[in-house]
Amino acid sequence: MYNNKLPASTGDRVSVNVDVTKIVKYACITGVLIVAIVFITNCIGSIVNRK
Repeated sequence: MYNNKLPASTGDRVSVNVDVTKIVKYACITGVLIVAIVFITNCIGSIVNRK
């Protein structure tokens, strides 16, 4: 049977660093790109329908 317990003698530690500024930066860039794509698509659609 599988034992999911760690041995008590392990001294290893795991450190996780989360850089929130990079997450916010890339989220903002993604939002701007999505808005730009939607705006450009609507503009192209209105130009094509006008002809």
